[in-house]
Amino acid sequence: MKQFEEVINTVGAFGRYQKLQYAIIWILGGSTAFYQMGNTFYSASADHYCKVYDNQTYVDQSPLKNCTIPYSLEGGDVSWDKCRRYDVNVSQGISDEICSSGSEKTVSCDQGWVYDKTWYENTVVLEYDLVCNNDWLKQLSKSIVPLGNLVGVIIFGQLSDIFGRKPIFLINLVLVIITAVVTSFSPNYPFFVVGQFFLGAFPHSLFVTGNVIVVEMLGLQYRTMCGTMMHVAFSVFYVLYGAIAYLCNGNWRRIQLIVGLIWILYLPAIFIITETPMWLMRKHKYYRAKQVLKRFAKFNNTTLPEDIFESEEVELKSMESDEDRKVRRSTLFDLFKTPNLRRRTLLMCFNWFSCSFVYYGISLNTDQLGSNPYVTFLIAGAVEIPGRFLAWWLMKMIGRRWALSSMAIFGGVSLMLSVLPNIVELTVAIAMVAKLCIAGVFAIVFVYGAEIYPTVVRNAGMGVSSMSARVGSIISPFVVLLEVYWSPMPFIIMGVTSVIAGVLALFLPETRNKRLPETLEEGETFGIRTHKSDRKEDKNVDMFVDKSLQTDICANSVEMLVDKCQKIDIGVNTAATTSSW
Repeated sequence: MKQFEEVINTVGAFGRYQKLQYAIIWILGGSTAFYQMGNTFYSASADHYCKVYDNQTYVDQSPLKNCTIPYSLEGGDVSWDKCRRYDVNVSQGISDEICSSGSEKTVSCDQGWVYDKTWYENTVVLEYDLVCNNDWLKQLSKSIVPLGNLVGVIIFGQLSDIFGRKPIFLINLVLVIITAVVTSFSPNYPFFVVGQFFLGAFPHSLFVTGNVIVVEMLGLQYRTMCGTMMHVAFSVFYVLYGAIAYLCNGNWRRIQLIVGLIWILYLPAIFIITETPMWLMRKHKYYRAKQVLKRFAKFNNTTLPEDIFESEEVELKSMESDEDRKVRRSTLFDLFKTPNLRRRTLLMCFNWFSCSFVYYGISLNTDQLGSNPYVTFLIAGAVEIPGRFLAWWLMKMIGRRWALSSMAIFGGVSLMLSVLPNIVELTVAIAMVAKLCIAGVFAIVFVYGAEIYPTVVRNAGMGVSSMSARVGSIISPFVVLLEVYWSPMPFIIMGVTSVIAGVLALFLPETRNKRLPETLEEGETFGIRTHKSDRKEDKNVDMFVDKSLQTDICANSVEMLVDKCQKIDIGVNTAATTSSW
């Protein structure tokens, strides 16, 4: 059976058609940041106090506020009660007698609240009064998205391995548009929460599937670059989302509707995205694989041999019975049936958990950067971009394993060190260094996970890993609450978790410049061959990666090409193309 690397390089490892598909997936994958980070503004809070009459507006300092709202002095700072008011009737105006009459008795905010709308015109918190006793509903709206991530990747990850990458990718694209637009017209809070659950499930499943498509349509020498740039896209659209929220003045309905309508522009992807040749080959769908490869070859100005899958098709036809022709469907449970796959899956899952746990834990504390929430959000997103590029460079220079380990450990140590200074600006600066590292770790685990899982369970493996990440993002808000007992505790817990994950990453096999495992058997034996054979394979891969340079040296004539390529043990045919590497 032919290997994917051999086949894809026949039509072009990263030709024009793959570049077109990649550009679409890059934009779509990056745009999932609109939904992943949406509740930063949808469920944003604002300063508030009890309302005492209809159509009352927020005023920071006023005689009415002094008369109706209890306050206390703490170190010279005035702290106003947000959930109680004095039991006074000010419908006929205020006076010293009226204000002093209720100065001892307080009641709950039975008439609602007034909110400071300096930064937010309307959020879910302001619209549905998710404050005081209802504050937990605000936290629910923030945790419902990662819960949707978790459920979505389990379901769609398995479906993608069974029915293919393309249909799942496109189904999620359509469902995102419908859900986003409908949710912007939510009639009540429960409807909004349900909408956010699905806006956690569909976009994230699209992002994970998109990463798998990228890996399975390119040659190995482009996997690191393209996989990392998917996460750069997320950070770029992260920043863009902050700009959209600012232009909408923090009105959650307007923001939700706009990001949903933007996705309508992506619908032409339905006619461009193809099924991945690697998945089709592993499912023995050689006719369809040939059709996809022919499309690649046509746009890439290359030629696909007509007999590319002749031996495989003959083998299929020679099977004795219909039962033999059935391709066994692999499931996520196959990841845990054999010792090596099981160990790697658990190690990868813990690294994904740690990464998401720390990433969202830091993100919840970035409001210390300043009073302007939009500037804070933009800085928090912008700092990720150099982290993604650093991850790319490290993966190329030292490999996936050491890149993951070093960035996770350095990020964890930085996070623990950030609790030492008493200067807020320095603390936040060090925490941002930690976020830079963890953003890089996110890019690495997506590339690493897509490479380490076999093709037949790759999407399921990515789904299980992403599920572990969602568990981390769900519990991180609760860990942050531990600061009421000891303020450094949340960052220390997250830092230690990241360091442990970095150490455990050293027990994973290296995948840089290695042919991807395609079957369960290859996945089980991947990385455990002898040192001598590993070195030989690495040497062959290095020769393959540099083939364009070697071809340039030999390209003066066909005769010279054949002569010189024979000297470096590279077989070529009369058309001066390689048949196997």
